[in-house]
Amino acid sequence: MNFNELEIHDDLKKAFEEIGFSTLTPIQEKAIPYALEGKDVTGLAQTGTGKTISFLVPIIHKMLTENPEGPVALILAPTRELVMQICDEAKRLLKFTDKKVATIIGGTGYKEQEKELSDKSDIVVATPGRLIDHIKSGKLDLSNIKFFILDEADRMFDMGFIKDIRYVMKKCPQEKQVMLFSATLSYYVIRLANDYLNDPVEVEIERDSIVTDNIEQNVIHLGRDEKLPYLTNLILNDKEEGLGIIFTNLKVLVPDIVNSLRRYGIAITGISSMLDQKKRIRLLKDFKLGKYQYMVATDVASRGIDVENIKVVYNYDLPGDIENYVHRIGRTARAGKKGKSLSFCSERDYVELDKIEKYIGNKLDVLQVDEKYLKFPEGNFEKFIPHGEKENFESGRPQNNKKKKGPNDRKKFPEKKSTYGEKSSERTNSRPNHKKKPRPERDKNPEHPLDMAKGLIEKADSVLVTENKNKKPGRERPPRKKEVRKENFKPREEVITEEDSVKPYDKSRRNLFDINDVKKDDKGKKSVWSKIKSLFGF
Repeated sequence: MNFNELEIHDDLKKAFEEIGFSTLTPIQEKAIPYALEGKDVTGLAQTGTGKTISFLVPIIHKMLTENPEGPVALILAPTRELVMQICDEAKRLLKFTDKKVATIIGGTGYKEQEKELSDKSDIVVATPGRLIDHIKSGKLDLSNIKFFILDEADRMFDMGFIKDIRYVMKKCPQEKQVMLFSATLSYYVIRLANDYLNDPVEVEIERDSIVTDNIEQNVIHLGRDEKLPYLTNLILNDKEEGLGIIFTNLKVLVPDIVNSLRRYGIAITGISSMLDQKKRIRLLKDFKLGKYQYMVATDVASRGIDVENIKVVYNYDLPGDIENYVHRIGRTARAGKKGKSLSFCSERDYVELDKIEKYIGNKLDVLQVDEKYLKFPEGNFEKFIPHGEKENFESGRPQNNKKKKGPNDRKKFPEKKSTYGEKSSERTNSRPNHKKKPRPERDKNPEHPLDMAKGLIEKADSVLVTENKNKKPGRERPPRKKEVRKENFKPREEVITEEDSVKPYDKSRRNLFDINDVKKDDKGKKSVWSKIKSLFGF
């Protein structure tokens, strides 16, 4: 079926003639007639099948025929690149009209987007996050929305936009035409269709025919360290004209692959989520214009790359999500053309390879390894340096932008310098205004220890009472076993003469065990101070 056979506005037909579109794709042939009738549509098709034209043609046709006041159409997409792709396609179809398109994405200034919204744009294409910001700020009114389109709904749910989608749907009027397109039919897609679509028409095209018929899919088994040299030799020996995309799972590998291939004179660049939005837009535009022949990308950017002349897709790593494989290779074989895809399978990718083959229903052709390609090529190569850029491709890693301290900035905690290894005279005093008290001078000629003890005893006699006369009589307790044993114990009687009892204590002797003890009186107990006195012979 041709575009001329559709009952659409003449300005649309002029745009298709200038673009060069003549034949409808299978999804366009099935979806556009129902959408022109005003019915809700759910389309199940992969990327690269012409879904964008399927919902843009009915929207633009009714805008030109009914001429409602905008904004009348709201299109949601998961990534910034995909939003820009839809906007570019819409502007091409609106070339012979006075209708406007507003691009609402993150990473760009709010003022520019507010200006587009204030110019009464007829079509708003946005990512959910930034769109909600404008709705809450009151800059965007959705009360006149007549068309609501959700592109790549499965990807939106995978990225966690389900709550945002429901919030936006509630802000739109109930009487509107809804079109939902998805590459896979998941539980959330079905549930959303049941909640918000009114008796939708289901449009589906065969997955196997789209994936296998137009794309030559191959796989080659390599080690992890053999991938980069093998890729370098493949590109250098590829004489076919056209562009190519290299997909990797890790965004940190993007600069490594780009810088390695540039050493051999290959015109290549890369995009990932680590780059800021403006640079990603510029590099993608330069890639479309042919400034670069190859581009390294991650899955985040894979759904926003819409370039017609892509001849080959390299899967540097097999994707963990099998649906991403279809989205990756869908970058080639656009608009009925043929393309190639080559996947590198290492020892860690066998599980993913088995899942992919089961998903597409075919076994991938295994290529034989060329041992010459396992090493980097030798020789003199002129390094590729893009005009106006640095020699090495920057990874775009976020830098630690700490605020520089000024002269008036105060420190929360003063730094303490270590005094280890310094002499006491070199250490600074932490309290300069504090005056230390002088230490008391020691007596150079102290008294004899025995004389000092004698003075202490005399002071104690004058202050303390030797016996506690005020002791209250308490309750007598029964004697313990040890005390009973002591009472029954009779020590050996010693014969003490009068000379021994009167013998004075020799003060010159220092050993306390040599003191001649006097026999204790069993009838009464001596006080503590009397025992101390007897110890020193007083």
